[in-house]
Amino acid sequence: MGTKLMEITPQYRSFVDDQVLTSGQLNEFIEYFEDQDRLTRVCLVGVGVACGFKVSVNNQKSLVTVTQGCGVTTDGDLLKLQKSIKNSSVTSIVLESIKYSHFRDFDDDKAKYKHFRNGNATIDLWELIPQEKVDLEAGHLPINSQLLNGKVVVLYLESFPKEADICTTTNCDNQGQLNIQNLRVLLINREDVENIVNAKDAIFTKHNVYEAFTNLPQTAVPKVILNDGNATSYTKLAAAYKAAITASKNSLHSAFQQLFQGFSDVLDIKDGTSNTMLNQINNLDDFNTNEKVQYRYDLVRDLSDTYNELAEILLKLKTECCPNIEAFPKHLLLGALSSEEIYPELRHDFYHSPTNNEYAKYLKTAKSLVQRLVLVLDNFNLSDERQVAITPSKTCGNLGEKAIPVYYEVDAEMLTAWDFNKTENYKQRFNVSFHKENLAPNSWVQNPLQFELDCNDFYRIEGHFGHPAQDSRNAINNLKNDYALDFDCLLFDLQKDAQAFTSFLRENPSIAHKAGVPKGGTFVLVSERENVVADFCISTKISTASDGCCSLMECTYPWISSLKYMNNLSRSLKGTQSRNKPMPQNYVLQVIEYRINGEPLINRTTTITIPLKEIFLRRIHAVTEALNKKFDKGVVFDFNESQKRLVITRAKEDTFTIRLREISQANNNAIYTYSNNGMFRNNRVFRPDAMRCRDLRNYREAFYQKLHAQIAPVNKDDDYGTYDEKWAKWSKLTERLVTNPIIIEAGLTRMVTSSAQLPQEIRTIIGNLKRDLNQAAGSGTNLQFRLDGDWVNGIWVNKFMLDHHRRNKKNTHDDIVLFVNLRKYLHNETGVTKLSIYITNFEYSSVLDAAMAKYKTVADFYFGTPTGENAIRI
Repeated sequence: MGTKLMEITPQYRSFVDDQVLTSGQLNEFIEYFEDQDRLTRVCLVGVGVACGFKVSVNNQKSLVTVTQGCGVTTDGDLLKLQKSIKNSSVTSIVLESIKYSHFRDFDDDKAKYKHFRNGNATIDLWELIPQEKVDLEAGHLPINSQLLNGKVVVLYLESFPKEADICTTTNCDNQGQLNIQNLRVLLINREDVENIVNAKDAIFTKHNVYEAFTNLPQTAVPKVILNDGNATSYTKLAAAYKAAITASKNSLHSAFQQLFQGFSDVLDIKDGTSNTMLNQINNLDDFNTNEKVQYRYDLVRDLSDTYNELAEILLKLKTECCPNIEAFPKHLLLGALSSEEIYPELRHDFYHSPTNNEYAKYLKTAKSLVQRLVLVLDNFNLSDERQVAITPSKTCGNLGEKAIPVYYEVDAEMLTAWDFNKTENYKQRFNVSFHKENLAPNSWVQNPLQFELDCNDFYRIEGHFGHPAQDSRNAINNLKNDYALDFDCLLFDLQKDAQAFTSFLRENPSIAHKAGVPKGGTFVLVSERENVVADFCISTKISTASDGCCSLMECTYPWISSLKYMNNLSRSLKGTQSRNKPMPQNYVLQVIEYRINGEPLINRTTTITIPLKEIFLRRIHAVTEALNKKFDKGVVFDFNESQKRLVITRAKEDTFTIRLREISQANNNAIYTYSNNGMFRNNRVFRPDAMRCRDLRNYREAFYQKLHAQIAPVNKDDDYGTYDEKWAKWSKLTERLVTNPIIIEAGLTRMVTSSAQLPQEIRTIIGNLKRDLNQAAGSGTNLQFRLDGDWVNGIWVNKFMLDHHRRNKKNTHDDIVLFVNLRKYLHNETGVTKLSIYITNFEYSSVLDAAMAKYKTVADFYFGTPTGENAIRI
């Protein structure tokens, strides 16, 4: 009997009373509904082993047990184990299992099932005989280990029409031809199943992915752990990330290669697509610039996460829309009897119809993930980011549940592939991202921070790479404050804050880059040369209390502008404006110098502008807030309302100097100096009682712990600090230049002990500035000058040395070249060494300002006695 669904009956007839029916009419009626019944199972339910049919063998290899089960062939036959009922033609399916103790050869000479045919011959088949049906006289033999070795159990529905008996038109007990349906349990050689039976089974071949699945590796991207070796410069930091990318690239390439080999048919991946993706993965670490290397690292993580998400559902993709009817029309594979694998071998699964929404969704999800993999590689883009933005996201979960990162072009294809669940509900434009052009116009999509974020425990922070660090931090803090977001933000510069950053890493070893910060955590910006180059985060906030000093000093001073002046200035906005002179709109300060413990916080004059409307509302509080915001790594400014005095708080042992003036209406106002020694106006004591201080004494255990972490010696080498040999090399080069033949031949003296030993061009400059300053001081004044600093300590550089360096800069064995290079690295100085001129017999006066300004590029001027032991008279 052939496969019934290869040809179906498309219609049937309706009958009327007293109608004479032919066999064709009756059979047509039955066949139509039988075909529909079979098609319903195959197309709307599924095919294969639905449940049960578990095969086991006893220890003696003499008994095979098959449990009751249920399965559907691709011809629509519903199969269950059956047992005979004595003296009855019907069978029972009410049983738990059947035990088979004997076997016989089976030749399939009646049904001639083509899956068992090898050319014109039938493959070797053995039928298992249930215990209750054993007939030794019929040649049934006991099961043994030799029989079972290398065999596969197959459930076979032997189907054929019984040959008609001889009968007459008036006497015939056989009214109709009997269609035999014998359910048999067979053993077949493994090689025959693999090479002959399954050669005709496209469904099993397509979905037999257990081996491919178990061989698929799980991918993971190595974490970049920051330490003293890789966090001292962006070059080293980028190298660490590139190494992680390279290590991941190799494992990803292998994983995707295996994915394509084992699952391209199921996932409908074309060869061109897979080859392109493998080439792109192979080139993940092929980049010439280190710019935004962390985003390249994030791309690798996205690929790994999507791959793992896809791998998790690969075994659930056993869905067939229109099963191939000839795949296994009259049999089901129940599995190999002996297997060393952890997965079932040579056993049909159940291949669901797409009407089973769960399994249809698995397949759609998998294909969507493949499309996302294609697009994250194609749409990766490191173009300039316009401005800082914060987007709510999630710490854990599948990638599609998170915000789309800034480094992807967010077009319609990306939105469709990013989150299958949204796309399935036609909500793909309701993803959130830094790029909002193609998102839905709804306010909660365009501005998600304006709404409750209970289910979002992560903030993506983007748009700061390559931008000024302080501006980026201010922008982030402004967004944080505007939208009441729960995180802190810190900033470290790899040059200026090297020690502090190293200490921070030791205290927070779990620091990692995540392109944002968890809710309740701390976002860390890292800059180099004033621009942001990297970002990191930790999961907790850094308590500011632990940064306090063990002993603080609070000093109060008069403010440089009277309250009356500031009130009148701010109220001028409300009055009639002068026609002769434009009235100011801002209160403007010039900060000329700012030092703590001698270290400059600014390299040039800094202007702070405060709108007068803020002064009108808050008076000096607006000024102190502006100072604190601009100099957030310096002393703390406040204003005491009751005393009407400026408050400056610092560490008690620290020294500070702040020189500033107010230029709202004139640029020649007096320069005031606030310091730990008092308050000065144009370098003269302002008032003896101008400074009033009190000691805020308290012991802070956390401070001392932090102090040890920051400055306790680590790997110290004699007097040179951290042992990287640079300071030691600086000292050796300084000594070697004293006897350097090129220096001596040029007539230069490194250790200057008198003005006559200075280079000629320096003596000329000194002569000119002495003349000009004496003239400015007035007739009868004879200023006394002394020289201190680098020029008398043997570490100076003049034009001759700079010219020599330019001509020989590729000579890495030249001491002058090495000295100039190391000077730039250690001191950030590149030009001719400036003179440190001390005027010892004259107090500062503004009459000297013009003359000193003339030489400000070549000399720094000080009033008083130099403290250096090598200072000389000039």
